[in-house]
Amino acid sequence: MHDRLRMEAFLPFRLIRIAESVDNGFMQFCGSEDELSWSEWQVLWSLGEHNPTTAKAISGHSGLSKTKISRAVKVLEDKDYLQRKKDRSDRRFELLSLTPKGRQRFDRLASDAEAFQRWLERSVNIAYLSSLDSGLVGVEDLISTGHLRAPQRQSEEPLV
Repeated sequence: MHDRLRMEAFLPFRLIRIAESVDNGFMQFCGSEDELSWSEWQVLWSLGEHNPTTAKAISGHSGLSKTKISRAVKVLEDKDYLQRKKDRSDRRFELLSLTPKGRQRFDRLASDAEAFQRWLERSVNIAYLSSLDSGLVGVEDLISTGHLRAPQRQSEEPLV
């Protein structure tokens, strides 16, 4: 019998677990004033950096699905953080932009994120952070160039 891969050693599990833990820490750091889901946070951040933009553009650089973006846009619109306008040159697209209230929320979020990032950099050994950053850049490069696509199963045989 061969040794099975333990969940704790499975890279996707580890990445998600770490991401959720760090995200929870960041949300506690920000306080519960106006909790945002991860998708809402990413859409708000995208609009803070690229205002106006489209849901398609947000999907392209965030990796969020159209469904998650659509739900996040609806919540942010209901909170009066963003507004939608039809693109004059292509009516199939909506241009999303921050409202003044949304800009204020983004500015607070960006300020909190900078403070949290500085805390992380002080709290975690810089060699670990540097190695993690290098590894993440490498994986992101492989994904962006299409070299890290999920393998397709041809049969019930292992992928080895």
